[in-house]
Amino acid sequence: MPVKVLDASGAGTTQDAVDGITYAADHGATVINMSFGRGTSSTALENALSYAQSKGVLLVGASGNDGAEGVDYPAAYENVISVGAVDSTGARASFSDYGSELDVVAPGVSIYTTSDGGGYTTASGTSVAAPFVAGLLTLEKDFHSGSTNDEIISFLYQSTQKVSGMGGNSKTNEYGNGLVDAYAMMVNYGSYSATLTNWGSSAGTGQYPSVAPGGNGANMWITVRNTGRSTWDQNIVHLGTVSPRDRIPGFLRESQTGAPSGWVTANRIGMQESSVAPGESATFSFYMAATSNKSPGTYIESFQLVADGITWIHSNVDIHWDIKVLTQAQQYSASIVSWSTSNGDYTYPTITRGGSGANITLTVRNTGTATWGRGTVNLGTDDPKDRIPGFLRESRTTSPSGWISANRVTMQESSVAPGATATYSFYLAATSDKPTGTYRERFRLVIDGITWLNDLGVYYDVTVN
Repeated sequence: MPVKVLDASGAGTTQDAVDGITYAADHGATVINMSFGRGTSSTALENALSYAQSKGVLLVGASGNDGAEGVDYPAAYENVISVGAVDSTGARASFSDYGSELDVVAPGVSIYTTSDGGGYTTASGTSVAAPFVAGLLTLEKDFHSGSTNDEIISFLYQSTQKVSGMGGNSKTNEYGNGLVDAYAMMVNYGSYSATLTNWGSSAGTGQYPSVAPGGNGANMWITVRNTGRSTWDQNIVHLGTVSPRDRIPGFLRESQTGAPSGWVTANRIGMQESSVAPGESATFSFYMAATSNKSPGTYIESFQLVADGITWIHSNVDIHWDIKVLTQAQQYSASIVSWSTSNGDYTYPTITRGGSGANITLTVRNTGTATWGRGTVNLGTDDPKDRIPGFLRESRTTSPSGWISANRVTMQESSVAPGATATYSFYLAATSDKPTGTYRERFRLVIDGITWLNDLGVYYDVTVN
């Protein structure tokens, strides 16, 4: 927020500054930049700064432009970050005040800025250096929003560049702790940690997925809580791997030759949220499939959170999915949805010898990973009894001619995707010489040429009169 405490000539009273600091602190400021100064201390000014500090405000002041030893007030106060100016080479600007009270330096010579009356110009002075630090602190408080003000200040000092004028010292009167470094402060002094909240796959919450080689894959997701003090940015915090296995959505590849290209890689999985503050949760989701030549088996796919270019984020648990790559037969499974006959739903039929038969309908759900095609997944029998629509024949001498047989009942739909249902309908009658009685007719789904499906216990007790 702009708070005006100086007039057009750059002059103002200490009381104006006191009122401005108090106003900013009372109206939500988190950082106050003070590009003004006076040569002596003031109790009123010192009290206003203490008041702002008590409300969680970080205070930044310009060191002064006399080129002399001795920092101006308010920058000279202990609770104010005092900022001096350097030129483009990193050398102290000749006008920049210095002394033991100086904390850091920032660019302050020929800085491109707005001009009175419009347009742009360049300006020099510690008054243009101080806003660099105030702006950086504002970014830091947002980026590491769980950190205290003391930690933020510590990050600022620890991340500075030790310029040549410091002679190898960690702090000097002319440069303070050094030249502020925005990148180093943002990425090197964060606090990143996480804890697992929830995870799952297409198979369900807390369930490992199954995929088919060259076919349907699985959606996988994980929710983690930010337990550190740094805000996670969508462009920085990703789900990656530290092992030499590509994690590219679209295939599983266990070859040890495809190592990720360092921390920053296109193979990372970004979080869905644009940013996640400490205490909030982030969700990562991706699709994983197997190539057509992928060998059946179970593969442990391990992942880890990473703040790209900064650090791997250690969580309280190992993040992995046990992914089962299915054989062709394992890709097929089913469950009964409903069945009916001419006598009604879930009612066994009664037919007459040499007369009217019964219509029978069975609806099943595709619970596997493969899409069913008409003529591929059929209704048949795996015991030696033909299921030819038109008659019942109990002779034990004629067995089905292998898996592929014209006696199969095909589904009505042209294709049935995983999760969808298939309908099988057929007509069953008895020949005139069929002995009266009740016959149990068993059926079973079969993927012709591949395998019989799991036995669903499909049978009909048919009464012949």
